[in-house]
Amino acid sequence: MPLYHRTYTRIPLTLDVQLKFKGKNLGHAFTRNINPFGAFIELSKHELATNDFIGLYFTEKDQEHTCVEQKGLVIHRSDEGVGILFASDTEEFRTMLDKEFTHAGNSA
Repeated sequence: MPLYHRTYTRIPLTLDVQLKFKGKNLGHAFTRNINPFGAFIELSKHELATNDFIGLYFTEKDQEHTCVEQKGLVIHRSDEGVGILFASDTEEFRTMLDKEFTHAGNSA
């Protein structure tokens, strides 16, 4: 039985994200959907497993392409990518996400 099961909806939103695992850059990817608590990251080929702890670096479009760091735990993996539960809740990340939701025409 899984320790965590998502009980909230995510907004379909594509965001640029760089991934790091154990200090190694896993490359550039995109979110399929996201909310302040987690995201699904599209990865066609990956070595990530359930319970891997990763670093995510979201590119802020309005801030001269600066990055907002977020850390997360792989909760789900499939051939299409990984489901991430965010491990922290920062004001910087929430502000960036709110801007993206507003820009996409959604409400947070």
